[in-house]
Amino acid sequence: MDIKTPEIGKFITFEVAGYWFVLPVTAILKIVNCPPPSQGGTIDIGLVQLGSHTIRLLNLHRELSYTAKVKTAPSGNAPFLVVVQDPQKELWGITLNAPPDLVELPLTLFKPVALETPFDHKTNWISHMAIESGSDRTLLLLDVHAIFQQSIGQPVGT
Repeated sequence: MDIKTPEIGKFITFEVAGYWFVLPVTAILKIVNCPPPSQGGTIDIGLVQLGSHTIRLLNLHRELSYTAKVKTAPSGNAPFLVVVQDPQKELWGITLNAPPDLVELPLTLFKPVALETPFDHKTNWISHMAIESGSDRTLLLLDVHAIFQQSIGQPVGT
């Protein structure tokens, strides 16, 4: 009897505005402590300076707090930064109020999201959904490339 072991993927999970998001570790360049304003952390205007690199921010907190009706901590207080790269090789960051968790999940857990006409531009950012066994959390797989094709691919101040 040949039992197939499901393929496992490595992801980070994090919460923003009451939603649980998942990013594959292959999409992440780095996770760092967000620098304070005295060291280049100008989060409120959508930029962070890390060494010689200027990182533009995706303000998921602002975008999702409109629909979630949940009070989120201001992005200026976010101590963690997930750094990703867009297809044009620009660096972008997602600020987090808590460190992300590293998890391994079976790829079969994820089901594609297929919306003919998305009811909200934010639904374009989500390529798959999954229910995490044990916690019953709904996990939303962020499609990094789709995010950059939407209006959120702009600095926080625009």
